[in-house]
Amino acid sequence: MSESILVVEDNSDLSLLFKLVLESAGYQVDTVEDGRDALTQLAKIRPQLVVMDIMMPEINGLQVSRQIKDKPDYQSLPILLVSAVDRLQEEQFSQSKADAIIYKPFDIEQLIDKVSELTRDRSRKNHLEASSTAAIS
Repeated sequence: MSESILVVEDNSDLSLLFKLVLESAGYQVDTVEDGRDALTQLAKIRPQLVVMDIMMPEINGLQVSRQIKDKPDYQSLPILLVSAVDRLQEEQFSQSKADAIIYKPFDIEQLIDKVSELTRDRSRKNHLEASSTAAIS
């Protein structure tokens, strides 16, 4: 089974680009257009990673990221923010609780490498947690 990714992007062209690039790299990709839909979709699809634009209407990606990470079931869910803002202030990034950020315009290989790194790290953490739970039982 391929890794599931939720892409949160309000620009339909960029959303399609993310979907095509990530699917060609072997991931299963679902897309939504805003933060509210992202919060709704999380429980439905249980993704292994969220790729999210920062600049969105109503709720920005920084706020959505923090809301996701504040939920106990999603604290270990990796979130990759995507920003057109030249450089996000470290404090803003830290408060978002996201795991990584890439800046537009980005290189396709950079995106795939970062997604691969974050999903691999999560798989490793889940495996270690399962091993330590089994050892305790």
